[in-house]
Amino acid sequence: MKIVDVAFVAYPSDDVAGTRAWYEKTLGLAFAGPYVEDGVEKYNEAHLATSCFSLMASEWVGRPPGAGAGAVFEVDDLDAAMSELRDKGVTIDGVFDGPVCKQASFADPEGNKITLHERRL
Repeated sequence: MKIVDVAFVAYPSDDVAGTRAWYEKTLGLAFAGPYVEDGVEKYNEAHLATSCFSLMASEWVGRPPGAGAGAVFEVDDLDAAMSELRDKGVTIDGVFDGPVCKQASFADPEGNKITLHERRL
């Protein structure tokens, strides 16, 4: 077996449509389109380079909201990204400033941890 890429990361959500709207407004992610079951959005994904970030109904993931695995999104300017997020009312939980990267973490509306990462090398 040879793992060649990450197919997708799925965050559990009790309100996929509402949480998706937050990601679109707050982070500027563009989602591909919902998978709807019984009139309720249960899944949606944003394509990023060769990977995919998705929101999935918590009953499908088998974990409650807030139990997200911790997606880390690469940005080109972390300081500018943090400033933009703060302007949108997002509270940054912590900043790590290391020798090869800088990271900042915060939570989505359902408590899933998100990290932005700026590579220095």
